[in-house]
Amino acid sequence: MPATNTIPLFRPLPWGNTTRTSEIPAYDGLTAFAPFWGMAALFSIAGDPQGLTGHQGLVYLLAAWLVVATSAVTLLFPRKTWALIALAAVTVLLYAIRLPVASNNKTITVVFDLSLILCAGVLHARKSLSRSNLYESLRMPARLLLAIMYFYGIFHKINTDFLDPTVSCAVGLYKPLAAPFGLEDNIFGRYLAIYSTFLVEAIAIVALFWRRWFAVGLVSALVFHYIIPISAYSWYMDFSSLVFALYMLSMPREVSARIYEITYRHGVEPLRSLFGRIGILAPMALLLLLATLVVLLLGLAYPGRPALMLLHSIFILTWAVIGGVAMTVMTYAAMQHLPYKGPAGPRSARWTWIIPGLFFLTCLSPYVGLKTESSINMFSNLHTEGGTTNHLLFERPPYLFDYQDEVVRVVASSSPSLTKTAEAGRLNVLFSIEEFLRRHPDQWVSYVHKGRLVERATAADAPAAHPFWERKFLIFKQVDHRRPKVCTH
Repeated sequence: MPATNTIPLFRPLPWGNTTRTSEIPAYDGLTAFAPFWGMAALFSIAGDPQGLTGHQGLVYLLAAWLVVATSAVTLLFPRKTWALIALAAVTVLLYAIRLPVASNNKTITVVFDLSLILCAGVLHARKSLSRSNLYESLRMPARLLLAIMYFYGIFHKINTDFLDPTVSCAVGLYKPLAAPFGLEDNIFGRYLAIYSTFLVEAIAIVALFWRRWFAVGLVSALVFHYIIPISAYSWYMDFSSLVFALYMLSMPREVSARIYEITYRHGVEPLRSLFGRIGILAPMALLLLLATLVVLLLGLAYPGRPALMLLHSIFILTWAVIGGVAMTVMTYAAMQHLPYKGPAGPRSARWTWIIPGLFFLTCLSPYVGLKTESSINMFSNLHTEGGTTNHLLFERPPYLFDYQDEVVRVVASSSPSLTKTAEAGRLNVLFSIEEFLRRHPDQWVSYVHKGRLVERATAADAPAAHPFWERKFLIFKQVDHRRPKVCTH
């Protein structure tokens, strides 16, 4: 039989060469990852306008702007190892200042930053800290964090209310995307949103450890994480950019190198020829300016929008462009290596598993009676408080601690926020009420605890202060005891 030519799924880019291959600086792994990590940090800090404007205090203000500064340096100088380590260090510092932190995105970021600092510290102590060694040591923590995130993204959602199309958080994300097409109430679309969430995250987990078909999980995850910030349901830009960055470490080395080559040839080098060293930041600044003008003009046409909503819209438009370009380049490079037949590379050292392993255990906290925030149960409809749960694998949460067992109903308070909670019919964990009173000694709360009315309790009535670790690491959601349980963050 005559020989047949094999047509590749994706041909090499036909664009004109702006730089000869020999002129492209050598690829070392971290160079492709560092700009993604810097961009993720910028998206995260942009969602904290109060911190950046000094409303959280001077120390917080300085730490927040240090994150901005080190992020910019990491973007401009991706080959500077010290810049990446400095960004990790100041991010951990800001997280410590913020404690207790409810954000899952910020927690995942800090867990990886702690892994980065640990890896750099161990390699330095062994006198083997090089960019290639640091890159190799970070690949497994990045892959494990993605796997943990997707695992709990499935596990926490195995509950009656996430599977309910009337209240599921998946439907909350689906409706804004389907509304322009008049399909927000389509029952098939709602169930598709629910079960596709499980499917995408399951595929992502498998593909993280199946090198041959890694691109299947990568592409589905990139599309999923690109879309969810555009739903405008919450400030998801930092979460999605975080995932994109971790995938830059998790994908095969050849794919990461190809992304670096494409970006340098057709992005970095032309921009630097026009604008110099700051060239890579010039289009980002222009994009941010254009997005701001568009949102402000729309704000004038449709007045009455809160300032935070306008800020959110500006960064949604910014993400739509930056995330879209990143997704396209990453997908293109991945498809050129599908199926992947390259080598597995060196095995990761067991000590690099330590911090991701500890993080995995902390995400079980809702079931053992500890914190319900910052445990990867965001938008899951999960309920574990008051000794009851809607999780399908438990009749009763297997509490090891009794924090969640102590639930109270606020009936009156000098605090407008707690009054609003009471009017909405939500309950609170007693620990949260006691901590609120300690932080606000001028406030009072009346609440019902186990059938007993406690009237006008103040800080003076609260028990002795809880230990430091409890006050800094235990943070609880408000408790919605109604069924079906509506979607909250």
